[in-house]
Amino acid sequence: MSILKLNYIKYFLVFFLFIFFSCELPIDKEIEKAEKLIWSSGDEYPTVPKCENFVDAKKRFSCLHEYFNNYLISNLKDNSYLKDLKFNDSLKIKIIVDKNGKIYPEGIDFKNSENDNEKIKSIIYELLDSIPNIIPAVKTDYGVKVKSQFILPIILNIEYEF
Repeated sequence: MSILKLNYIKYFLVFFLFIFFSCELPIDKEIEKAEKLIWSSGDEYPTVPKCENFVDAKKRFSCLHEYFNNYLISNLKDNSYLKDLKFNDSLKIKIIVDKNGKIYPEGIDFKNSENDNEKIKSIIYELLDSIPNIIPAVKTDYGVKVKSQFILPIILNIEYEF
């Protein structure tokens, strides 16, 4: 090989090493940012427009729970399948709200395992899918909307008399 080609290779290697080590890798930034995204007291929980007026975070979150409870219970009363059913149990519904405010039910646990009914689960999943998007949680340190998850406890008491 000629000396000229070796010089080009040497310059190319130096240039490549300079570029490689001077760039910040986006993976490192994402890991660093994810480590910093720890929930703090100033961050905002997901909410709905009627609950935005509450300044206290606990009252605001309590209002969101009440909104979900009222929505589910009022819509469950109108369901024709449940009119033939006698049901009294407490449920824990795991709900995920993405950063766009879309609601995804993650799971439903019945307190009394005998009441674990796939039909009731599917009806609740359908109702949760039909809830309009809500206002997502906000990480106030960064001013970004974030995905959040919480557990919604509900006491479901259905007794229809014929």
